[in-house]
Amino acid sequence: MKRWKMITLIIIGSIFVIYHMLYFSGLLAVFRNSTWSNEPNIKEGEIVITTNLISPKPGDFVSYRFKYPDSLHSHYRIHRLVAVENDILEIKDGVLFINGKNFDNKYALAHEYKISIEEFNKFDVIRREVGEDYWWMKPQDTISKFIDDRVAEKLNLKKRKVVDAASKLNQTIKAMYGQNWSKDNFGPFKIPLGKVFIMGDNRDQSEDSRYIGPIEKSALKGVLIE
Repeated sequence: MKRWKMITLIIIGSIFVIYHMLYFSGLLAVFRNSTWSNEPNIKEGEIVITTNLISPKPGDFVSYRFKYPDSLHSHYRIHRLVAVENDILEIKDGVLFINGKNFDNKYALAHEYKISIEEFNKFDVIRREVGEDYWWMKPQDTISKFIDDRVAEKLNLKKRKVVDAASKLNQTIKAMYGQNWSKDNFGPFKIPLGKVFIMGDNRDQSEDSRYIGPIEKSALKGVLIE
């Protein structure tokens, strides 16, 4: 084998070995985000890098290992860490409070917004700003989409945000917590010892701790490098 081919193979092999050492140790792991759950801050398809050299704190995006109870295999997920053990978490009309303080006002988030088909067809600015993909039909001739709250405010759509009332019982949440809570009216809930609470920035399209429960602090594997 020619010398340059041997050198090339050695370099490629070394890169492969180093990458897997970094990945499995958690020092440096690369993921392709495959969901909308952290829009608008982590886009679908975006490449992100995490490391376990940073201690996770509330507000950080964290990677963690998750396994459904009836599954044999676990997988990695990324969500924002919002509360740690002994914190009191409460969601009031879609706004997250931690220990009585508004957590959401520090971050750009996305929520579901609902407008009439007539408005959507009439106003080009709405279609231009939020795109024409991934709208879905709702009753009463309306359509919905997950929209960056900053864009919704710019377009005067804030009153169109979909908020589940406290009376709108979520069966998954009830099964998990034994309480008659909705996704937007939740708690107050004290985070148990050794646990953390994670949520997606796309609050209406995220399978997070509201539905899967608090996760073990030991399940955290890394912090997103931003």
